[in-house]
Amino acid sequence: MKQSRGAMTDDSTCFSQLDAVLAGFGMTEPSVRAQARAICVPQSFAREAMLHRAGEIAKSVFFICSGLVRFYYITEDGKEHNKSFSRENQFAGAIQYTLQPEPVRFHIQALEPTRTLAIPLQDLNTLYQQSLPWANLGRLYMETLAVRKSAREAGFLLDSAEQRYKNFLEEEPELAPRLPLYHIASFLGITDVALSRIRRRIK
Repeated sequence: MKQSRGAMTDDSTCFSQLDAVLAGFGMTEPSVRAQARAICVPQSFAREAMLHRAGEIAKSVFFICSGLVRFYYITEDGKEHNKSFSRENQFAGAIQYTLQPEPVRFHIQALEPTRTLAIPLQDLNTLYQQSLPWANLGRLYMETLAVRKSAREAGFLLDSAEQRYKNFLEEEPELAPRLPLYHIASFLGITDVALSRIRRRIK
């Protein structure tokens, strides 16, 4: 099926965004751009659509061109707990399972209409093994995830709920207005009622 001119333009913009992000990791060679274009598949998700479900083995990681997604867990009693969020020019997926595929324990859901470039993990793993720049990207990205995880754990152990909320607003000033309060509260590990009290207190 032939793509419309608008779709082709959108895809071109997506790849340009990915090029810029890869360049930020020092991957500026034309061969890198060619490799990315060879394996990435444009894929769009409607609001509330699932990019991945817990219990499944992840097959792709997603580069987000536009939109917003959340990572979340569901406990045995049906409660949802937000783990993190990803937005434009960020990656979303279980990239940590690239080398050892196994069922992922969290869900990934689009909170807005979301356009992505899907990167098959099998192809990504091949690039890790055959290309030093891609191997370095994987290492740097995993280091970034580890730093975020450590900071989040420290926040839960050492900071008050109010301080966690202030940190969230400082670190993600453009993200907060796009999220319902109950999603922010879940991410902070508190109820939406408690978050409302905090918001009134610091105004």
